[in-house]
Amino acid sequence: MSTETDSKGQPEASGAAGHHRRREFQPPRWLVPVIAAVVVVAIVVALLLGNPGNISLISGWFPLTLFWVTVAACLFAVVLRRDVLHEVLIGIPIGIVLMVALFAWIHFTAQIPPGAPKSLNVWLIIACLLAGLVIAGWRRGNWTHRISGLVAILLTVVAAGSTVNATFDYYPTFNRLFGQSANNFLDNAQLKAMRDEAVKSGKLPDHGATLAITIPGKGLTYTPRQAYVWLPPAWFGRSAPKLPVIELLHGTPGDPSNWTQSSDADGTSRAFAEQHNGVAPILVMPDVNGSWGGDTECANSSLYGDVATYLTQTVPQFMQKNFHTSTATDSMAIAGLSEGGLCATTLALNNPKQYVAFGNYSGDVSPTYQYDNTQQTVQVLFGDSTASYNAVNPPYLLTHNTYTGLSGWFESGAQDATGIQAANTLRGLATKAGIDTCLATPPGGHDFALWQQAYSDSLPWLSWKLKLTPQPASVPAQCSPGQR
Repeated sequence: MSTETDSKGQPEASGAAGHHRRREFQPPRWLVPVIAAVVVVAIVVALLLGNPGNISLISGWFPLTLFWVTVAACLFAVVLRRDVLHEVLIGIPIGIVLMVALFAWIHFTAQIPPGAPKSLNVWLIIACLLAGLVIAGWRRGNWTHRISGLVAILLTVVAAGSTVNATFDYYPTFNRLFGQSANNFLDNAQLKAMRDEAVKSGKLPDHGATLAITIPGKGLTYTPRQAYVWLPPAWFGRSAPKLPVIELLHGTPGDPSNWTQSSDADGTSRAFAEQHNGVAPILVMPDVNGSWGGDTECANSSLYGDVATYLTQTVPQFMQKNFHTSTATDSMAIAGLSEGGLCATTLALNNPKQYVAFGNYSGDVSPTYQYDNTQQTVQVLFGDSTASYNAVNPPYLLTHNTYTGLSGWFESGAQDATGIQAANTLRGLATKAGIDTCLATPPGGHDFALWQQAYSDSLPWLSWKLKLTPQPASVPAQCSPGQR
């Protein structure tokens, strides 16, 4: 009978047929502590380099480090398998089942925005396959195997999210990711104290304030999420003027905080106010969809209820009652990004006495529910009523109506082919319908970096249209009067 020596020097009998028992891979005992120490040192170094909250999640060393750490963790988790062949044969089919279930859920709930990078799908597939391997080897493995597998899955999910974030610029820094929804964020008590101090001292604050509010709605099939309001320094003064309002609409998937957390609209408005003695339009950012993946297209429909009524009547009335905003006929403008850009256009066209100007940042040409085509959109969102669809379809409205006193700003990234086509189409139709228009196509894609720039580009123009500040000497856009 043959013998072999194990790691302790003791002889070990082989099988009767003379086959040797397979040795499983065992990493050196020092490997895991060394890896943990390297990670800890990297974190400490990052903290020492400066404010960790300002570390960029979009570019620089962090996304690159996350990528390679994730790759290493995945390889490490696979190498540690006790019986790779056995776990692969069982784990891969499990992973495929998980993959089918995950992508079916993503498809039917529209959790991934159009234009998401293909690398997102790659990371999600890897996560599902790793999950299959972990499940297959859970009973046979020790805690080192289990934990390494779970860590690898977690990192692949984080890496997937990072690719989406890098594409759309949802959260540029850790501060924005972990709760800093806006600059100078206050609650009602702090807001009152800030205003009382300004009235008492007779001096305007050197910055505005953002607060989260609830704007109840009637006739909706969803409960509106928290809205955001930004108030300029001038609002806090003793003899505060009744200021005009810009209503900012988010897209899908998304929520109202996208305007402050991702597009820095409050920071842009603060900088504008600093140039105009504390004066700037008030901002209100209401909930358009009711959920992260909702898609109302801002229309009154049986599916979502009276969304257009909520945005054009309830929200303005709420602002006038609670923030004493101007009630003049030319005291409101509306703007939006992506879905919100189409919404802003549609709502302004259907309510030209309510809104003096609109901003369309990368909006579509026509309403499109989720990923559906026109026919499916009409069926699902508008109860198979073509008339209801046309009533909120900008090309139809612009070819069947003429407008006086309405202005529109269109802006889309030069690398956003769909957005560019939509902006050119709607701008041409709007000009023919009598609307004064501006068109800007700076470098950029369909992302929050572009929308931050679009709002910054158009704010002086919008404020002028609201008769709050003088006409800007120049704007970064091609502007033309409407045809009368």
